[in-house]
Amino acid sequence: MNVIFSLIFIFSAIAISIHSPDALLKSLTDGASKSVNLCLSLVAVYTVWSGILQIAEVSGLLNKISKLLKPIINRLFKNADQKTKENISVNVSANLLGMGSIATPPGIEATTAMTENGDHDGACLLFILASTSLQILPTTIVSIRQSFNSVSPFDIFLPSLISTAISTSVGILLYFVTKRSKK
Repeated sequence: MNVIFSLIFIFSAIAISIHSPDALLKSLTDGASKSVNLCLSLVAVYTVWSGILQIAEVSGLLNKISKLLKPIINRLFKNADQKTKENISVNVSANLLGMGSIATPPGIEATTAMTENGDHDGACLLFILASTSLQILPTTIVSIRQSFNSVSPFDIFLPSLISTAISTSVGILLYFVTKRSKK
C-alpha cells in the first residue's frame, strides 16, 4: 500500500514539475510550513491540557470522576485488577474531557495488563471505548479551532457530543452482539 502511495506521489510530483515547477516548490514549502505550524499549536494545546490533567489529578477531580465511573468500569471490566481499572478510569476520564492524547498512555498500560492476563475481551472493549471516545468536552478540537482563528470554536460542542455518544453506544452494542454470537 505504501508503494502505491509513493508511486502516486512521485508521478504527481513529476507531472507538476513538468507543467509548473514553481507551483511544485511553492506547494511543498507551503505544506511544510503549515505542518510545522499545526504541530507547534498541537504541542501548545497538549501542554496546556497535560497541565490541566495534572491539576485535576492533584486536586482530586480525577478521583471523583473515577468514583462516578467505578460501577460502570467494574461491570464492563470484571476480570481486570484494581491497577488496571484505575488506568481504564483515567483513560475514560481524559477522553470524556476531550483529552484523547493524554488518555493514550494509561489506555496502553491497561490494555497491556489485560492482554498479559489473558483478558483479550477486556482489551478489545477498552480499545472500542478509546477509539469511539465519548466526549463531554471536545477540548482538543476546540483548541485547534481557536488556534486557526475560528469565529466560534465551540460550535463543535453539540455535534461532537451527539456523534461520540452514538459511536460509543454502537461500538459497545456491537461488541456485546459479536461476543454473544461467538458463544
